[in-house]
Amino acid sequence: MSHSTALTDVEPLRPIALAPSLGGPIHRRLRQARVDAGVTLAQMGQALGVSPQQIQKYETGQNRLCASRLPAWAVTCGVAVDDLLGQGDLLQGARGERVDSLVHAFNAIANAGVRRALVETARALADADRQRRAGR
Repeated sequence: MSHSTALTDVEPLRPIALAPSLGGPIHRRLRQARVDAGVTLAQMGQALGVSPQQIQKYETGQNRLCASRLPAWAVTCGVAVDDLLGQGDLLQGARGERVDSLVHAFNAIANAGVRRALVETARALADADRQRRAGR
């Protein structure tokens, strides 16, 4: 099976309704992370490509933050996405590696071709690992 879909062919994420246990306090965690990091509304707005007023709306719960913007918020504040979501260890790999560190590193790669190659490499490694485990 070939996974040749380019990253640019993938539709952007749309705002999502979070589970009730996450939806209520997430806006408070967003604000707390920003304030703790010493990031102003203007700086966060610039990092996310929106106005400071929009950041304030995210933080008060007036508007929902699009899930695709969570990594940028987390990076700007120096926290993990799972911390913003209040999920603790839920976003950890099978061996305890933090998935958000992988996402952060991936997002730091500016070249789309390099990102595509990395995705294909990861898929090939996963397929090889799956086949190895099936052969036991």
